[in-house]
Amino acid sequence: MTTRDALQTARCALRLRRHGVRAGLVTCEGRLPVVHGGGTCRLGRVALRGFVAPVEIGALAGAELSIGDRTFINQGSSIVASVSITIGPDVRIGDFVGIYDSAHHPLEEGAEAQRAPVAIGANAWIARGAIVLPGVTIGRHAVVAAGSVVTDDVPDRTLVAGTPARFVRALAASDGWRRP
Repeated sequence: MTTRDALQTARCALRLRRHGVRAGLVTCEGRLPVVHGGGTCRLGRVALRGFVAPVEIGALAGAELSIGDRTFINQGSSIVASVSITIGPDVRIGDFVGIYDSAHHPLEEGAEAQRAPVAIGANAWIARGAIVLPGVTIGRHAVVAAGSVVTDDVPDRTLVAGTPARFVRALAASDGWRRP
């Protein structure tokens, strides 16, 4: 880690603490994250990269965000809980990914905005530009292809792709394997 990265990581830790985020060692490259406070936010040992665009992260009032150890979140990604978002350890999140537990706006007059918890299992990979919508559970070792929109649950060890995301094939991954 360069001196510049070490200073940015220290600035990042202060920003997270100022917003009430409980975190392990969070390394930050590039721009500091945009942090939304008010809810419960717990991060393990996480790496954030924000060279082109900052990562947006946090939990709104009454909500909970939990991110496991050794998770990597790339630039421009948005992970802000309105209800509950749980991300396991060793997860890889590509750039400009959106993980949403709220639709934020109702679909039609008289309806409420969809709100439902999101869970992402250990060692999953959410590739560039993918969107995960409210109520989705993504299994362990699963992969969501770039640009996909995930509207339904993704089983363990499965590759999904498309809009909406659909099953492509099963994946081989032992329980102890981690993505490099």
